[in-house]
Amino acid sequence: MPSTGPSRPAPTRPIRRALWGAGALGGLAQSLAGAASGLLAPAAGWPDAVAGLPMTAQVTGAAAAGLALSRLTARHGRRAGLATGAAGGALGCAVIAVAPGVLVVVLVGNALIGAGATAVSLGRYAAADLVAERARPAAMAAVLLAVTVGAVTGPNLLGPAALLAAAAGTGWATGSFAMAAAAFAAAAAVLLGGLRGLPRPVAAEPGARPERALPVGAAGIATLALANLVMVAVMTMTPLHLHHGGAGLWAIGAVVSAHIAAMYAPAPLSARLTARAGPRRAAALATAVLVAACAVAAGGQAPLVVGAAMVLLGAGWNLALVAGSALLTAGVPVAGRPRREGLGEAAMGVAAATGGAASGPLLAGGGYPVLAAAGAAAALLVLPVLARSPRPTRAPAVRP
Repeated sequence: MPSTGPSRPAPTRPIRRALWGAGALGGLAQSLAGAASGLLAPAAGWPDAVAGLPMTAQVTGAAAAGLALSRLTARHGRRAGLATGAAGGALGCAVIAVAPGVLVVVLVGNALIGAGATAVSLGRYAAADLVAERARPAAMAAVLLAVTVGAVTGPNLLGPAALLAAAAGTGWATGSFAMAAAAFAAAAAVLLGGLRGLPRPVAAEPGARPERALPVGAAGIATLALANLVMVAVMTMTPLHLHHGGAGLWAIGAVVSAHIAAMYAPAPLSARLTARAGPRRAAALATAVLVAACAVAAGGQAPLVVGAAMVLLGAGWNLALVAGSALLTAGVPVAGRPRREGLGEAAMGVAAATGGAASGPLLAGGGYPVLAAAGAAAALLVLPVLARSPRPTRAPAVRP
């Protein structure tokens, strides 16, 4: 006779592998689409005044998707939320591939790509659900490493995508965005097939009030948002700063590549620091690294100096991401986490838009040292929030 006992929980290893695979595919799609979007303005003959609008639309779409996908996750589970976001990214890339020279189409498409980017980012929390509280930073770091592989690979596919597009009789932009759409679609398929074992959230009791962000949650949001603001504001103007100092394209590209690698590669070290020192101390250390990065950035225009600053900036951002994510959901049961996570992603999106918008005027008004000083001042705002936040409590892990 068949067993009538309770079913065994689904193994977590296949779920982790699905999250890693989807993270790599999503990171590739996101970085390839981002690189292609940055080249659309000169290719289409748009004025410089609108050159930054595609990225603005992407950041805005990511912020809105953070809230929308968290609600979907709360109702139907992470599988539905993450797969929907990845599918939105695929749709956005496909739309641009059809009409890459139409500004309105590009803006709508980039807003949808922002949803895909949010799904890539939220994948770290799905991995964290599978382990105990202390192991959550390491689980998130593993997903970030997978995203790194895709994110570093993506921009290098611009050339091959252009060759394939030329063979098909279309333009380079169509080829790049079509390839990004395929990668996002593959990520969605991996998520749909690989996350079947993840539990759905427990429904709230009738009349129960939704979980409100506690002070420790506010500390997590502040850590994530301010680190993102500083990173985006300083990094956005770095290529122009290097160009003004006489650096060539090879040197600028090397600095940007080093920064991107530093944004994700230190994730295992960030996880270890967060687990050993605690998320509050790790967030404070991340603030110190960001301040140091800004101080080095203000020291000159030589590529080696700026490159060192960008490596510090990326490493500080990575530590803030891991520590801030741990702070954000510390002590919160699985069913209550999506709302916190959505608020965190939305705050990061708003902060990125603010940093990007403020970077130009600060550079024009006072130069790169003033921009770097403003970044250091913004990073330091995390410390009083951390000082006033209570120690996070631990919630038991809910295993699928």
